[in-house]
Amino acid sequence: MKIISKYITALACITLFHACDDELEVKIPYPNDITFNEIELDRFTYEIYDAPFQVGNSESGVITVNVSNPAGGQFSGFALSNKNFRSYPWSLSRDFAPAVGLTPEETQEAIDSTAFSVFTNRVNRTENYLVGNATGDNAFFTLAQPGVVEHVLVANTSYNYLLASYGSIYSGTIDPDTRAYLFTGRAVQNPKIDNTSTDLFSAFSLPAPNNQEALSLRNHKEVAKRKVGEAAGEVAKQAVLDAGGTEDEAEAAYKEAYNEAYADFNTGYLKLIIEGSLNGSTTGNVEFYLGLMPDVDPEYPDYNFVLNDWKKVDLTALGTVDKVLFKVTSSHVNDQGEMIYPASFCLDGIRLQ
Repeated sequence: MKIISKYITALACITLFHACDDELEVKIPYPNDITFNEIELDRFTYEIYDAPFQVGNSESGVITVNVSNPAGGQFSGFALSNKNFRSYPWSLSRDFAPAVGLTPEETQEAIDSTAFSVFTNRVNRTENYLVGNATGDNAFFTLAQPGVVEHVLVANTSYNYLLASYGSIYSGTIDPDTRAYLFTGRAVQNPKIDNTSTDLFSAFSLPAPNNQEALSLRNHKEVAKRKVGEAAGEVAKQAVLDAGGTEDEAEAAYKEAYNEAYADFNTGYLKLIIEGSLNGSTTGNVEFYLGLMPDVDPEYPDYNFVLNDWKKVDLTALGTVDKVLFKVTSSHVNDQGEMIYPASFCLDGIRLQ
């Protein structure tokens, strides 16, 4: 009887072990990220598809990547790329531009060399990735089956990194009033070019979309603080004059109001907003800074950066979703309130639970 009892106990333990093992397999799936590397793409190039495309498999999960590419129009949504050009285009520099000048098509091609490149501190090793253009709420992907997106990898395009770090013009001389670098200024090294020979130094340019001139986040912040200070100073000055005060009293009021408003106002950010939805209803959103100046975000007052590599963004807070939408916003806008930086970013390493 004792021998039979031992066999029964052993059998029960084996059965329990297998039951627990089956449960673990259900609760802890092996991660398999969607990386886009299975899609064939020539080296150092990019491709804009004409219609949404599907990626993934039964292990990683399947998503459909959205793209809008109208004939004769500007694409939005996502393109596929593996470019990693991280410097200002040489053809748009002061000293290395073609003597005969560039056609509009050649200029756009030079800009696109940065617009479809990911910016990383070192040579990019993620192979294929997506380049998103968030114009018109077209930068989204949908899940074949509703689920939780554990995380994604996000980076800046070289276009946005260069504009947010230096501006549309980069040289060694800055205009103290406009805070823009001068194309006629002192020659400098092209960023991320290892050769330090001064023979390769120049002044560089990179027009923002619609041929606008972009300031770096740092200089945009300074100009915006000055404008707020000047507006407050003018109001204080006029109030003193209206009350019968002297010019000296008015100027003193102007300076005091200017300094107070200048100190209190802070701006300067480039931000990605990631929104989840299920059956057409929003489940939540996650905000992630692509660039941030000090004292702008109360939670991170010391942050001072422009994202220069891939960064993992946790999206579990979105809950169960069947669609993930990406939007880009920035404090650097023109007189019409339109963003000066391109609404672009890079995306890779999508992990579904």
